Amino acid sequence: MPLKTRILIAVVAIAGTIVTITRATSPVGQFFTVLSSSSTDEEIMRHVRVPLPAVAGSNSEDKEDEWTAKLYTSGPSTFQVVDVTLTPSGHTGWHSHPGILLISVISGSIEWYNSQCMKHVYNAGDSLTESTEIHNVRNVGTVNAHFMVTYVIAKGQPRRIDQPAPACAAELGLE
Repeated sequence: MPLKTRILIAVVAIAGTIVTITRATSPVGQFFTVLSSSSTDEEIMRHVRVPLPAVAGSNSEDKEDEWTAKLYTSGPSTFQVVDVTLTPSGHTGWHSHPGILLISVISGSIEWYNSQCMKHVYNAGDSLTESTEIHNVRNVGTVNAHFMVTYVIAKGQPRRIDQPAPACAAELGLE
C-alpha cells in the first residue's frame, strides 16, 4: 500500500476517534469498585437444563417443565464483578459494552434508556441484562442507586465504550 494511502487512512482514523470522543457523553456521579476480575483462555460452552417441579393443581401441559440457559464464547473471556453506586442526579452517559452484563439493583431506583430513548425503570430487587446496545442509566431518585454488575467480555476489551448520544436524547434532555 502506498505511503500516501496509509497516511490518509491514519488521519481519517484519528479524526474519527476525536469526533467520537468529543461527542461521547461522560458519566456523572458514578462510582464503582471492581470486586473480582479473572480471565479464561478457553472458549466457554455451557448449556444447562434444570427440571422444574410440577405445581400441584396446575395443568402440566400448559407449563414448561424445564428451564434452560446457554453461554457460548468464541475465544478468551474476562469475568468482572463490579459494585456500582450512582448518586442522585447521576448518570452513566451513553455507552455500550463489548459483551454481556448481568445486573441486580440492590437499592434505590434507576431509569434505563435504550438507543431509541425508551425508558425502563428498575427498582431495588430487580435484575436486567445489557450488551452491545447503546444505552444510558440515570438516577432521578433522592438516594444513591446501588447495583452489582457481572461482566462477561472478550479478554482485553474495556468494560464500557463511550458513545455519542442518539438524536432522540436532546429532546428528552438525556445528553
